[in-house]
Amino acid sequence: MYPFLLTLHLLVCLCLVAVILVQSGKGGGLAGGAFGGATQTVFGGRGATDFVTRATVVLGVLFFLTSLSLALMTTRGTSSARSVVSEAAKRATTAAPPQLPTQATPQGGLQTPAPSQQAPAAPAKAPATPPPTSGNKK
Repeated sequence: MYPFLLTLHLLVCLCLVAVILVQSGKGGGLAGGAFGGATQTVFGGRGATDFVTRATVVLGVLFFLTSLSLALMTTRGTSSARSVVSEAAKRATTAAPPQLPTQATPQGGLQTPAPSQQAPAAPAKAPATPPPTSGNKK
């Protein structure tokens, strides 16, 4: 069903492009109404529609329906709802470092080992006097 619908969608797209390119302009349109042209073209009643106009409407509706159907078929084809956040959480749990093993104390309790890294040394103090600057001040 999906390949048939995709083929139909592509045919509708090509026909819609062709029908739109074949249409002739209606005249002043919006620019004519905005700049003192005849207001009947913008606000007036529409005359009888010809075949090209009806074909444009029908192909536009078909394009909308096939696009919606293809989108629904594509999203329902997935087995489970996946999101970027859930995928990142899954990657984080698999890439997390293993927990440090606990050691037994003589009393039978569990004790977590002390970290093997020492605390960083205190930062070096800044010199009391600023370094000399060059005498070229302008």
